[in-house]
Amino acid sequence: MQRIGPFLFAVLATISAFFLVWSLPPFQTADEPAHIYRANMITHGYWVAAKVQTDGRIAAGGPSDVAIIEAYFPFHHVPFKPDERANLEDFAKSFTARWDGRVFNVAAENTAPYPPFFYLPQAAAIALGKAIDLPVVQTLYLARAANALTCIVVGFFALLLAGRAHLPLFAVLLLPMSVSLYASMSQDGLVITVTALGIAFLARALSEGRPLRSAEVWASAVCFALVGMTKQPYALLCLMPLAVPAERAAVKRLAVAASLAAAIGWAVWMALAVQTPLIRQDAPTDAMGQLRFLLDNPLAVLTIAVKTFQVWGDEYYQQFVGILGWVDTRLPKPYYAAAYLVLLLSFLPLLLGRRAADWYSGAPARASAVTAAVVLATGALLFGALYMVWTPVGQLWVDGVQGRYFLPLAALLPLAFASGRQEPGFGGSFGGWSAGWPAGPAGVLERGLTWMVWLFPIVSILVVQRTVILRYYLD
Repeated sequence: MQRIGPFLFAVLATISAFFLVWSLPPFQTADEPAHIYRANMITHGYWVAAKVQTDGRIAAGGPSDVAIIEAYFPFHHVPFKPDERANLEDFAKSFTARWDGRVFNVAAENTAPYPPFFYLPQAAAIALGKAIDLPVVQTLYLARAANALTCIVVGFFALLLAGRAHLPLFAVLLLPMSVSLYASMSQDGLVITVTALGIAFLARALSEGRPLRSAEVWASAVCFALVGMTKQPYALLCLMPLAVPAERAAVKRLAVAASLAAAIGWAVWMALAVQTPLIRQDAPTDAMGQLRFLLDNPLAVLTIAVKTFQVWGDEYYQQFVGILGWVDTRLPKPYYAAAYLVLLLSFLPLLLGRRAADWYSGAPARASAVTAAVVLATGALLFGALYMVWTPVGQLWVDGVQGRYFLPLAALLPLAFASGRQEPGFGGSFGGWSAGWPAGPAGVLERGLTWMVWLFPIVSILVVQRTVILRYYLD
């Protein structure tokens, strides 16, 4: 059974992601046009977006090809309309769009502030598609495939390094929502897998009962810095190396400070040089007006927190596991319950193997406290940020938060339950990644849990394939 998990992940993720790469109609993942605009800017030399004149206003964006709009337009009737199908006429019209050099300035306020790093696979594929004169749609498929392959490779190494944290990471990385992001133009797939890689460096040291080596400190810090630059609230992930002791505390403090500086510096740069206010078509928003409302009504924060989950809680519950397309393609309801059950069971070997003292003393207790603090604070900042910029002034719930935003936070959680010492019978040989499982009833339980988590993605693949085919192609 040695190291079967990472290879099993690679096989299952490849099957599920590449099915979505080719079977989801063009531009049918959330904000895919905006993400292809951002990746395409890199091919025009805009590694960093800019403020550009477009449609009679100044907006965050950059140069883009007219052919992208021509390829997208035949499918514009499909998003948000579950009864609409992608038909042969749509594909025929879309395939006529080719890269012909016509360029215009496009507004992409939601993706323009993102750094270029997690768009490099997509940008390279777009550049190749232009070089060999592929139609825009085939270039889109190629870019999706490049993104998926990169995410799978990063996820593979994260699991290879994760030590006893492997099983819950495996479950998170193969949720349908995670896989659908791998198979899209979005940067979010790499945000999830790079977060997992950063946690893997920390979890391995904790699992082996030793301090972090300097190379591990810097490797994790780089991972969290890259993730922290994508969304301002994720900058708090740069604090995660503080969860695990290091051989050289000064090096760890320097790495954390450097990663925070990179994440915060990027956010400040984008705010000053690139970002323009997000425009919500259905309701006006005003960040300063929202701030005045909160200052005048500070106790409203509690009401907003409760009301938000009353209004959107069911959506978060399903979106975290997976609502595909433009958040308009739901999986069968029983599947969500099964996915959450498997996800919870993936943590069980860590929980059962932890000694009582690890909950309140030593490095494991420290890891739990730091992880919990970072997860809760980052979640609060996600809600707070979207309340300020995307929610109408005075509304008593938050709009705009998507369940997929919590997937990187879920990738942090295995560190909260990892431990360098395990109760007899649990967690031996890194929970089954190495020589085998312990003998006796505990070994049987751990073996059963591990195989359940390992094989559940096969169910996910079948459910997702059926859902996508019915949603987009069959009346």
